[in-house]
Amino acid sequence: MFRKKTAAPKTPVAPTYAPAPSPAPAKGRKTLIFHIGDHKTGSTSIQLAFAKGRVSLKDRSLFYPAKLASNVLGDQCMNYHAAQTDEDRAKAAQPLERLAARVAASDADFVLISAEAIETVPAAVFRDITDRFFADSADEIRIIGYVRPHAARITSSFAERTKVGVPRALKSDLDQFAANKQTGGEFIYLPRFTAWREAYGDAFTLRPMVRNALYRKSVVDDFIHYAFGGLEFEITGTDAANESLCVEDLMRLKVLQRHLSAPRDLRLKVGWEIARIIGQMPPPPQSTKIALHKTLARDIQKAYMADARAMDDTFFDGVPLMQQELQAAVDKALDKPQSARPADYLSPSEMRSLDLMSRMIGGLLENDEVNWPAFLHGKRLRDVQGEPAEKGPNKGKKQGRKKNKRQEGRG
Repeated sequence: MFRKKTAAPKTPVAPTYAPAPSPAPAKGRKTLIFHIGDHKTGSTSIQLAFAKGRVSLKDRSLFYPAKLASNVLGDQCMNYHAAQTDEDRAKAAQPLERLAARVAASDADFVLISAEAIETVPAAVFRDITDRFFADSADEIRIIGYVRPHAARITSSFAERTKVGVPRALKSDLDQFAANKQTGGEFIYLPRFTAWREAYGDAFTLRPMVRNALYRKSVVDDFIHYAFGGLEFEITGTDAANESLCVEDLMRLKVLQRHLSAPRDLRLKVGWEIARIIGQMPPPPQSTKIALHKTLARDIQKAYMADARAMDDTFFDGVPLMQQELQAAVDKALDKPQSARPADYLSPSEMRSLDLMSRMIGGLLENDEVNWPAFLHGKRLRDVQGEPAEKGPNKGKKQGRKKNKRQEGRG
């Protein structure tokens, strides 16, 4: 007697979630839109599309004031909030007043400010900032954010923080990183996003960073569709922005970052510059995607399921998007943990070469006569604008240190 084969359990098909966007404002009304992240939700792709002028709206005009992103706004908000004296408050207000003046001076129908660094700004603080500085610069203010499912956010954040040289990430493996995030509650989403809804009401839109739930399965298309009230639009050109590094390239960067005795901002800029160069090169002969293992994936599912369910019920009309993504992470997980040791991926010869070059780069970056963060960030901006590279770093010498402190996010 033959037994019928039982198929292996499959992850349920992702449910459809496509609510109608909030109606577009009446023509002639200026709308200021703040895109607040989160980190690791396609923000760079969105920013590149607008910074390169590739987005056009039917019968409406658009102003995007940043050369790439406005992430310095996160620090500016917190600096104003933390100011204790009238003098400090007046000083902290200056960059906010300048930005508000640019918004007010624009005659565009829409002004878009994109800054995933706002993820770390409490909603009540940001509401105070918008009331004080931006309320008179537009007829309407809207807020839009994206949330990445828990398991994917943990893996992508671990990779990002390794890339930009966060010391704790350089010393951790994925299990340790996930345990630290669970202890700190950083990826418990409901309280933070509930605060945004309470602060802005219907003017706040939260979208899931789940491919099958995105408009046209594209985060850029989804953003335009929901941020601008469903208006018809056109996008010219495409960019693969801030794609995740493979484990092998991440280990190469890890070797470099471990040799740098540099401040946070310089580590960040070095990581982004190396990643930018990698993105312009052919893929390596061996490429491993960073992944969870079964035990860790189940631990994450258990730790975050209540938050996932609450997010689905509160923000996504009860459609189990976040819950199914936790199950999908378990289904796709590896049997064994991935190593976080560079020597387990790279040959002894390559390790020696990397060690040599990393020591040399580290020594060069110790030259404080050059403003390396400004120089490296400038290279990225020139790449965005398609401008030729400068001959050397001296043009950025001793300029822009504070301005470039937080141009990219933490991951």
